Amino acid sequence: MHNEFELMNIQAEVLFAHDSLGRITKVNEFEGHPAPRLFWGKTKKGNVLRFRGDVPSDIANKMIEIINNSDDTNIVLAKIINELEQQTKISSIWMGPAYVFEDYKVGASQAVKVTNDNREYLEPGFKKLLTELKYREPCYMVIEDNKAVSVCFSARNTDRAAEAGIETLEEYRGKGYAIAVASAWLAAVHVSGKVALYSTSWDNYASQAVAKRLQLTLYGTDISIY
Repeated sequence: MHNEFELMNIQAEVLFAHDSLGRITKVNEFEGHPAPRLFWGKTKKGNVLRFRGDVPSDIANKMIEIINNSDDTNIVLAKIINELEQQTKISSIWMGPAYVFEDYKVGASQAVKVTNDNREYLEPGFKKLLTELKYREPCYMVIEDNKAVSVCFSARNTDRAAEAGIETLEEYRGKGYAIAVASAWLAAVHVSGKVALYSTSWDNYASQAVAKRLQLTLYGTDISIY
């Protein structure tokens, strides 16, 4: 088992592409969205920090000092924002819990793996996922009313870990389908030998409720500043 600090380092690798100097260059997805200027993974075992390539070294070093010398997140954030805005104004801040799937005793699931033979079930409700499928494997779905109504897929992937993306059509929520697809995805990821992760934002209460029902283990907080 990995401790919180190790898990956060693994997640940083899953979330972002890095250059040879360890600076983050883009989000680790095929679309390659720009990386945040600072990623701060906060855990009880320590802080994991990643800076985008255009953050000057003197500012990065000052932020490392600020973060490692205070436990008050609000005060630290205010100081970090002040440092970053000496270079460019902050455009957005994203914060949320980071979880790990620890219980691999997965039972039977009504979810089925998405394959070339059944992928058409994604068409009615998950058209975007259908076009991205080759980047999202493994992907599992629950079928009802002749269509996929809930899916779990690899939102981001590395050789060491995969992060789950879970979506359920609004009218089919509350039926346990998210648990079914996530359990099937977890089993496949576990067989591959990868660490299975999940993260969301603090204002996404539905995703946090899914994490609670899945009995995921909270290991830290993700903070991305753009």
